[in-house]
Amino acid sequence: MQQSPYPPATASHWVLPTGRSWQSIASGYVALFALVIWPLGLVALGLGIWALVRASQRGGHGRGRAIFAVVVGLLTTAILLAVLTTL
Repeated sequence: MQQSPYPPATASHWVLPTGRSWQSIASGYVALFALVIWPLGLVALGLGIWALVRASQRGGHGRGRAIFAVVVGLLTTAILLAVLTTL
């Protein structure tokens, strides 16, 4: 993995998505959309798990976004299933 020009000691590292895998970045954004579009919860869940695996292999950066995606993915999938079973 390429070394980030913004080390963790700088504020830019915590604001900009640098030094993280694309799976981690994508999972966070998909999870945000899944809060409104519930079927995206499954995608957020899958990307979040993939990002967690990738973060454990290459260092811990991006784990927060991945955990957020897994939690939101589980919640929105549960909401979607509850809505579909009541129809």
